[in-house]
Amino acid sequence: MTLRIVVFGSGAVLMALEIVGSRILAPYFGSSVYVWGSLISIFLAALSAGYYFGGVAADRWPRAGALALALAAAGVLILVLPLASRSILEMFSARDLGPRASPLLASVVLFVLPSLLLGMTSPFAIKLAAIDLATVGNTAGVLYAISTAGSIAGTLLTAFVLIPTMGVRAILYSLGGALLVFSWLLGRHAIRVARPAVAVTLVVLLAAGAAAQTVGISRILLEKDSVYHRIRVHEDASWRYLRFDRSLQGGMLLKDPTISPLRYTDYVHLAWLFTPTIQRVLVVGLGAGSIPKRFLWDYPQLSVESVELDPMVVEVARRYFAVADGPRHRVIVQDGRQYVRRAEGSYDVILMDAYFAEGIPFHLVTREFFQLLKAKLTPSGVVVANIVGALGGSNSTLFRAIYKTYAAEFPGLYLFPVGFSTGKEEEATRTILLFATQQSGITRDALAARLEVLLRGKKLPELVTRSFLRDYYERSVPIEDVPVLTDDYAPVDILPVYGWEPERK
Repeated sequence: MTLRIVVFGSGAVLMALEIVGSRILAPYFGSSVYVWGSLISIFLAALSAGYYFGGVAADRWPRAGALALALAAAGVLILVLPLASRSILEMFSARDLGPRASPLLASVVLFVLPSLLLGMTSPFAIKLAAIDLATVGNTAGVLYAISTAGSIAGTLLTAFVLIPTMGVRAILYSLGGALLVFSWLLGRHAIRVARPAVAVTLVVLLAAGAAAQTVGISRILLEKDSVYHRIRVHEDASWRYLRFDRSLQGGMLLKDPTISPLRYTDYVHLAWLFTPTIQRVLVVGLGAGSIPKRFLWDYPQLSVESVELDPMVVEVARRYFAVADGPRHRVIVQDGRQYVRRAEGSYDVILMDAYFAEGIPFHLVTREFFQLLKAKLTPSGVVVANIVGALGGSNSTLFRAIYKTYAAEFPGLYLFPVGFSTGKEEEATRTILLFATQQSGITRDALAARLEVLLRGKKLPELVTRSFLRDYYERSVPIEDVPVLTDDYAPVDILPVYGWEPERK
């Protein structure tokens, strides 16, 4: 029975480590398909090596104490991950080996050894449990079934319970501690193995406490894992910021919560150039709530619905960024596409602000979704999309594919790349505001005239200036070599934008 408990528990710890590994990597490399591909391949490779070396070791040292030693070593390696991972990941991030190599090599350094040691459990257990060659197949089958059941339990427990309720450090300490318990269960030899491991654990916990005090000096107000992100709130003397993984998502001026540190939020007001009588707005992606707060402040006639997938983001926005519900502002926790499909009535403006550098939800950039958006707009309505990308060059594939997909449903597309007038480098990665309407052929002069009327009539806030029109991009966007994104084919994860921060004021 003890051996079966150990096999079940080791399988659970292994998959829990793989799931939580994504949270360890995300603040430095995002949560793209490259990160998950790196983790899955490294864990599988380490398991294969663990099966091999475990079989060799089991034949040479067929004792419970040898397996106890392997589990204790794996436990210690996991216990030191909270401290060791930061410096290792910062090193790979600073070297910037690219979106593929960086997470792959970091995964090798951080996770190969503990997962290899855990992979040794099954062949060792089979060796210890097999007492008759006539039934060794049945013994192996039962133990592998138990190990797989443990892996399923570890996956579900970590994804559904531990990550939403505990921090990454606490989960890692729990996993490492569990392995030490399993090591102890295997016999007296494990007690001798576990003693130095316990000492290491105490040192790690003390160091972690000191590290937490150091982090406090940098004025981090919150650092917590949700189901979708590693969320961090931090501030300096003037601004408070919100980060998801390694992406800066928004913030506010401490003296005035309606002012955002990010420039693109001001450009969104250009929606009034396309439909000047806006009454109802839908915002997909809440973040720090910068745009809804400003809209509600500047336009008393407006009602806003903000849809956010992550309930913890909503909680953080309310607690740290002065986002409030009310008669004019509804905050809905739901997937944006589901909400658009079920929403009643029409909107004058739909703002797509759920995109960020490391991961674009593919179902929010497909032609089928844009058809839903079009059906929910008033005849003069406009979709405003916040897109991260480049206008041209090798890093422009994602933007141009999204542009082509919008063009398949909206005849009028108007681009405002933030800060383009200052450098005019089409190859530079930047925030691009795309305005999609049924009105085609609006010229720069016509937009300038409309902006002038709105500014003179004080229909727009002071943060909107005539200089915005200098960023208007009139050149044609080449789209022959990129696909229209569909629900069937939307390779957004293999067209990443890497190493970018949004433009600040």
